Amino acid sequence: MKSFKFYLLGLSLLSIMFASCGDDEMTTTDPGPMSEEQTYDNGVLIVNEGPFMGGSGTLDYYDRDKDSLIRNVYSSVNDGQVIGSILQSVTVIGENAYLVVNNSAKIEVVDAVTMEYKNTITGLTNPRYLVALNNNEAVVSEWGANNEEGQLKKINLSTMIVTDSVSVSGPEQMVVSGDKIYVANSGGSGESDKVTVHGFDLTQQSEIMVGKRTIDMVQDVDGSIWVLSGGSFVTNDGASICRIVNGTSNFCKGLSGFPSDLIVDGSGDNLYYVENGEVKRLEVNNEGEDFTLDASISGFVYGLGYDGEADELYIGTTPDYFSESTTFVISANGDARELTTGILTNSFVVR
Repeated sequence: MKSFKFYLLGLSLLSIMFASCGDDEMTTTDPGPMSEEQTYDNGVLIVNEGPFMGGSGTLDYYDRDKDSLIRNVYSSVNDGQVIGSILQSVTVIGENAYLVVNNSAKIEVVDAVTMEYKNTITGLTNPRYLVALNNNEAVVSEWGANNEEGQLKKINLSTMIVTDSVSVSGPEQMVVSGDKIYVANSGGSGESDKVTVHGFDLTQQSEIMVGKRTIDMVQDVDGSIWVLSGGSFVTNDGASICRIVNGTSNFCKGLSGFPSDLIVDGSGDNLYYVENGEVKRLEVNNEGEDFTLDASISGFVYGLGYDGEADELYIGTTPDYFSESTTFVISANGDARELTTGILTNSFVVR
């Protein structure tokens, strides 16, 4: 679960940060048996965590060719099966999509084109994110028991078995660059202020000090790694966005309001993140100044994504912990449309 967001959500629901959008909603395809022709490799997978207490996460899919939204894809394809509690993230590697399910302590493996279930990876505790090392190996970050015994775990993708592990302080998102793994250390239920750098054998090689409660990471067009730290819930400071070049943090910009959801656009030239309930844009070659997105949306922003193929920004918003989300799709010219998506839409996987 995105536990660092629940504190924010409680505050943000006291007041709506944005005005309602007046654009028409996207036509939605009713869930049901999918035709044999339907595939899921030319659009956007929409990741919905599911209700905070109980229930299951879901996957929706926006089909570019048909200009339509297909709801609850996984269950429709797999005879009503559910994914499990808190769908934290989805990663596509080769012919498979890996659904990281936090509370259910597993990764569901499905065919990336058809979404048909293939296997389940177990031996995990509170898994968060998955990155590929190559076509046969991946690393998953997990918070461990009681969110205090964080680890990186290496997985053989052929056998679906965990083969190695190393202790890390509440690892969140990761970036693989060259032969190194850069890991955001959030501290789990505590706090950490660093990025650790590991070899593919998981051995820690170095650490880079950044802001407090480090959560999100992306890589830009120049190969620089950007790190977002959400700030301390205890001292209400330490939020920042930092750039790492050649293993060193060479720029940091202080932020406020427990920022979250750092992503990069399709060109790798612009970063997007949420600060004080607003979506901000930062040009990677003009890091001193950011810009607030000029768009009318409603609700608490819970997830961002970017479709480089269509040059569109996706913004997942939610009114609370248990209602359907509204996803706003903003085009390059500023036009917006709305999609009604699953509960707690937290991220988007572009195909």
